[in-house]
Amino acid sequence: MTEENTRIVADKLLGLLGLARRAGKLGMGVSAVEKMVVRGENPMVIAATDMGESLKGKVARWEPVRGVVSGVLTGEDMARAFGRDKLAVVAVSDSGFVKGIRKLGF
Repeated sequence: MTEENTRIVADKLLGLLGLARRAGKLGMGVSAVEKMVVRGENPMVIAATDMGESLKGKVARWEPVRGVVSGVLTGEDMARAFGRDKLAVVAVSDSGFVKGIRKLGF
């Protein structure tokens, strides 16, 4: 995928995540995503490309999840999009939003 295509996909992903946030279906941050996993919501996890090694290990151990999207958005991209100072992981469990993310190729 070219850099331009990657940016287009990243922008579309951020758009979907923004819609999920407005719909109240987006978990933002480690504790919110972890709660979704523990409650059995089986979320799709979006992880920042620049997250730390310890957090990568934690995300890898979360079960069950519908998948982990990584390598697309930086923590800065997500933080800026959602008005946060820092943000390394978000998740969505709504099947419609998960389907939309999968259509982007994830």
